Amino acid sequence: MGTLSERSKEFILKREKTKKKVILIGGTILGVIVLFMLSILLYNMIRTKTYNGYEKLESFDRADGNTVKYMPYEGALLKYSRDGASAIDKKGKVLWNGSYEMKNPMIDVCGKNVVIADNGGKEVYVYNGSDSGTVLNMDYPVSMVRIASQGVIAVVLDDSDSNIIRLYNPYDSSNSLLVEVPTNISTDGYPVDIALSPDGKSLVTSYVYMNGSTTESNICFYNFSEVGQDKNRVVGGCNFVDSFANKLEFVDDDTLCIFLNNGYSLYSNMKQPKEIHTEIFNQEIRSVMTDRGHVGFILDNSNMDSTRTIKVIDATGKDILNQEIEYDYDKVSMANDEIIFSTSVNARIVRFNGSVKLDCNLKNETEYFLPGKASDIYYVIDANAINRVKLCE
Repeated sequence: MGTLSERSKEFILKREKTKKKVILIGGTILGVIVLFMLSILLYNMIRTKTYNGYEKLESFDRADGNTVKYMPYEGALLKYSRDGASAIDKKGKVLWNGSYEMKNPMIDVCGKNVVIADNGGKEVYVYNGSDSGTVLNMDYPVSMVRIASQGVIAVVLDDSDSNIIRLYNPYDSSNSLLVEVPTNISTDGYPVDIALSPDGKSLVTSYVYMNGSTTESNICFYNFSEVGQDKNRVVGGCNFVDSFANKLEFVDDDTLCIFLNNGYSLYSNMKQPKEIHTEIFNQEIRSVMTDRGHVGFILDNSNMDSTRTIKVIDATGKDILNQEIEYDYDKVSMANDEIIFSTSVNARIVRFNGSVKLDCNLKNETEYFLPGKASDIYYVIDANAINRVKLCE
């Protein structure tokens, strides 16, 4: 045991060390809190920031006519027309190219897979994103096509008094036909739309049927997994008497949205389909949109009111956005948690949080304003060029 003086010095040293430790810990905690608050502030600034224009990053000439159509494709662009389709990257380089001759091409895309068919023709072209494509020849005219993420396609074929729905694996030349579902117009009705799940195991059809003087929409759910085989492929159905089901779309792998002329209905669990949410609108539906996990509507208000309503829901029917707007548009799409409105001279982008991301006049008369891979990158396509642009203040 040391002297009283030694013990006093030791006590003072311990107290100083403890004090420094407390200050260090306190400073660290305070620094973490400040950093956290700054991160929240920066995040909120980014998610509410408004851009007023854009600058060109790349620009390359269009070597096509005004009959060519463009759409987003894996962060790049997909263009198609009556004589072929191709994907092009941000520099204008052709990633893949396919040729055909069609009068009225129909297209569906799932991931990198693309299916194109001539409405009323008998050839179906399938592209996997890496080669010049595969062609399937049908024995009846094609009226609808859909594609899944692994390349399985669904085709609706028209006969004189019946329709045939077939599923194909276009990459199995020895046994490409997977399933055939015959329907009869007089008993089942006329097919209005079909939807194929991303995994290719579920198919949903919408038929319109005349029941006396009443027009009905019949929805039929098919499943081609083991559950579907046990129940002869049909696993459920529903009927709409006062509403017309004009469009079907999978919101995610196992949730379907039935678009009605006056609302929508969501069904989940495609092995045993169950209604999870239905809503009928008082306003007229002007436009509908879908993106992974979300469904969007643009609703017209009364004839005396110039405003419209943006409504976005998630896969359960919960409102993500419900907001009025006062501007018009020619094209509207939904991607990356935002809604893109455009005319030939103006572009506006509204985030799902309701804030305006972009409001600007376009530098040239524009045909397309499409999202790119990054959050601030877009494609502005006019009559002469494809411009990859970055938003700026």
